[in-house]
Amino acid sequence: MFSSWLFYLCFVLYCQGDVLGKTRAHKSHDGKIVGGYNTTIQNIPYQAYLLLQKGNEYYQCGGSIISSQYILTAAHCLTGVQKVFVRVGSTDADRGGTMVSSAIFKQHPRYNPRSSDYDVGFVRLSSKLKLDGVNTKAVQLAKMRTTIQPGTEVLVSGWGTTTENGDTSSTLMAVEVPTVSNEDCKKSYSSLTMRMFCAGVPEGGKDSCQGDSGGPAVNNDHVQLGIVSFGAGCARAGYPGVYTNVAKVRAWIKLNTGV
Repeated sequence: MFSSWLFYLCFVLYCQGDVLGKTRAHKSHDGKIVGGYNTTIQNIPYQAYLLLQKGNEYYQCGGSIISSQYILTAAHCLTGVQKVFVRVGSTDADRGGTMVSSAIFKQHPRYNPRSSDYDVGFVRLSSKLKLDGVNTKAVQLAKMRTTIQPGTEVLVSGWGTTTENGDTSSTLMAVEVPTVSNEDCKKSYSSLTMRMFCAGVPEGGKDSCQGDSGGPAVNNDHVQLGIVSFGAGCARAGYPGVYTNVAKVRAWIKLNTGV
């Protein structure tokens, strides 16, 4: 367990400027909330903030609490990582709540960094979280046979940038976007697979962005349908965000986490 002040010291020394601006594991991944609104952890108590150590550098991603010991995130967030620091229970990225470290995490064995297929991973925390149901709560995951109809509203949240290549947010933000059929989305992303779905508005202006990678996309029933994966820039017209379809990787999550 790490105290808030120690995390803040790490954040000030290593996580600002150029490093924090490269919040996704690959430059092609862009993930922060654009066109959204400020929210609080009480509204999204399953949200987790991930600080990822790669050598002497630190990167930011999002994640979701799926049990007292496991955090779900994107596989690309874990590439080349030595250690993960997870903050939960706080609206602020750099203070409050509870912080736990871990060196135990796993990417899906079929994750393809070139296509972003199977972009899912998990972090096993070094100590169990106390889930109080107010500031910290496990999210319900979509079942294996869940289908996502076009036009389904999903709530996406995180501390990513608010504009493409902009600054990350210190407070939690959220945006609601409708899902797009994979047939239509393939017009923008020809390599789209059945393990992905897209969400966004045709005119752009609402999206996840840099730093939101790995974060949750939940429906109106508070069920997590997706994981922030990638996109062409942020909130560009004609280019919705792409999410890992939780239902399509559900068996692997269950096998490895018991959730």
